[in-house]
Amino acid sequence: MNESKSGMIEIGGLILCKTSRTMAEQRNRYYEDITRRQSDAVNNNLMKENDPRMPLFRDSSSKVTFGTGN
Repeated sequence: MNESKSGMIEIGGLILCKTSRTMAEQRNRYYEDITRRQSDAVNNNLMKENDPRMPLFRDSSSKVTFGTGN
């Protein structure tokens, strides 16, 4: 860890920076929105390609039962 005369802290080529809570919240909302839009685009593209005769996804379940031993 190196601390320069200007007060910056550098660790392994990364610089530690101070930011306001408002700026951090705006940044988080921005990246959450990008992630949501990308996820929606992927899901919409998959659903557009889905055909009921040959579904891309199949909901299935299994059931385990135990017999009486007879």
